[in-house]
Amino acid sequence: MNPSPPINPDPHDSWTFPVKRTQRNLLMILSTAAVIWILLQQLHGRVALWTLGSIVLLSLVLLVWGRDFLLGRYHSGRRQWREAVASYGRFEKRLMRNRWSQLLAPIYLGIYSFDGVAIARNNIAQALMNLDELDEAGRWLYSALQRDPLYATPYINLGIIAAMRKDGAKAQRELQRAVDLGYSPTGAQRVLRAVLAGRSRSGKPGKRGGESS
Repeated sequence: MNPSPPINPDPHDSWTFPVKRTQRNLLMILSTAAVIWILLQQLHGRVALWTLGSIVLLSLVLLVWGRDFLLGRYHSGRRQWREAVASYGRFEKRLMRNRWSQLLAPIYLGIYSFDGVAIARNNIAQALMNLDELDEAGRWLYSALQRDPLYATPYINLGIIAAMRKDGAKAQRELQRAVDLGYSPTGAQRVLRAVLAGRSRSGKPGKRGGESS
């Protein structure tokens, strides 16, 4: 894979204003959960039990189908970076080849992106960053942005890579892009400080990467 950097969206475009997109994603998630809860409250007796059972069964099916994404998170939490790359890679391939893959959205969606392929690619990049494979991580990040140019987290990770390479100007540019797309300014600076502090203490920082979704 050798993707080129994506075209950056105009943060002043009224249709793609980044902070509104982040707020819209959060609102959609909360609204969907609220609608499901209200519908369940309105149902009675066997209908309510049947509906709840159907939701539970569907959730179990999704968990099995999307197990590689969950395994990726598990391996990342245990700092098993090679295993995380493999798990997220399998998940990304499944999404790319299966037209029903959008049904897995409840497993991976977040306020920064609803695109599972972009999220998987960002997570692969984060694991590679922790393996010091920065060139390959960068390629995955640009690939994630080709899928979803308004996804803020890859820009955070590109900023981290630039900081690790002691390119302060590029790091600040990438972090500013993430902030323009709705990422918390204090969160961006906190991530960067943690990476730089870890490197100054030990020469190799601990876990690297912004929030995955």
